Amino acid sequence: MSKLRALFLHLALGLLVLQPAWGAGKPNHLLPTRRSDPISWGTFLSCLETMEHWTGPGIPDWMVHSTVYSYTARKPLYDDMAHPLLDDAGEQRTMAVHQSGRVFFPPSWRQRGKGPMPIVMYCHGTNLLKDAVASSYGGHEWMFAAAAAAYYGFAVALPDMPGMGGDSASYHPFCHARSLAFAVVDGIPAVRDLFATDPYVAGGGYAWDGRVFIMGYSEGGFASLAAAREMERHPEAYQSGKGFMLAGTAAMAGPFDISGTTRLQILRPADPFDHPFFIPYVLLGYGAVYGRVMDPLEELAPALTESREDGNILEWSNGSTDGIVVDTLIARRLGVPRDGVVLRALLRPEWVVRELEEPAYLTSPLRWILEENDVARGWAPTRPILFAQGPDDRDVPLANTLTAMGMLETAVRADGRDPQGLLSYEPLDLPGGRTNHIKGALLAIPLAFDWVYSQWRGMAEGAQAAATP
Repeated sequence: MSKLRALFLHLALGLLVLQPAWGAGKPNHLLPTRRSDPISWGTFLSCLETMEHWTGPGIPDWMVHSTVYSYTARKPLYDDMAHPLLDDAGEQRTMAVHQSGRVFFPPSWRQRGKGPMPIVMYCHGTNLLKDAVASSYGGHEWMFAAAAAAYYGFAVALPDMPGMGGDSASYHPFCHARSLAFAVVDGIPAVRDLFATDPYVAGGGYAWDGRVFIMGYSEGGFASLAAAREMERHPEAYQSGKGFMLAGTAAMAGPFDISGTTRLQILRPADPFDHPFFIPYVLLGYGAVYGRVMDPLEELAPALTESREDGNILEWSNGSTDGIVVDTLIARRLGVPRDGVVLRALLRPEWVVRELEEPAYLTSPLRWILEENDVARGWAPTRPILFAQGPDDRDVPLANTLTAMGMLETAVRADGRDPQGLLSYEPLDLPGGRTNHIKGALLAIPLAFDWVYSQWRGMAEGAQAAATP
């Protein structure tokens, strides 16, 4: 990096990193909101763009410290009929897979005298590219994590997710709840250990307060709720027995209701879809998990699976082509405009009738598969959850979020508790505001970090008040 670029980098990021010091030591909001306007959109996005194009491995420790972590995660196993393989204790069998991630810590000068910090497990969103992950400074979301760690003063870890990063030999199990949940929760001990083993962190007197927050957008929102479900269902394994506590989850714009909202969305004959690669990605990911009951050659339209000079959907989705490019290839293959792809056209009509439409769906193996991946099904949260979504999202309709909230509220009430204050929803825009799925991420991710910070400081202040005679 040239000296001129280095100087510009320090000036641009310094606006972001130093801003919390301008007030009373408590950050305002990372981006402009209805409540405050500490920095402009342009300043923030310029900082992110600078980090992406000019830094990566060159980010200095005085700005934010980062390191790769690796760990062994569990991969759930199923038989040929998509039923879980069970061990002698009746638990689902798993196999060990190597996974990776990257964690960002605030600079030591920000941390001195601040006390212990939480770990934020930030689940990245949908991406077809296997190397678009934080461990290799790929994709874009690591920039939000780096900015938030420096700005707020907590540790932010980004697991690469199965089939990506250190596990790139496998196919990514897109929106498979248990696989993604294990990828998140199994990596927490590896992040925790860095407080003692990373020379910069250990030498800087960093300490962990035992709390874990989980957050993500799109598939990352789905993975976040799946991980929260896993931790809430097994508190003996993920909380008291392991020395840490789930403190809260920000699950934003995820396809939480796959058997309901997503299935009905596929069946609609006329609604175009902004990013049609999502549906083949789900089916191919489920095929990698469940085996022969999810055969892509039976599910996908012949026009997509047929090999031509430009390849086919199996080749386009192998992890080496960007999803936006795949969207264009799909539209071209179907002979429709880029914004005119209808989901039902991606599938074989006879398969849709046999597996997705009622009454056949009621007894189809696909019903079990889809319901297993409804991440709001079968549990009642005890820790706060923030949902956030834009009402004009065509890729992941708002009904996913509203249905998930309704299911969780019902479960909490059935448990004899009041959901008031436990579940909250933040609209990202007004109806008709044209905030699509991609633009929504720019609003939702900073909003989630704001929420995590407010939860964390609220807990700390509450504990301090309780300890005061």
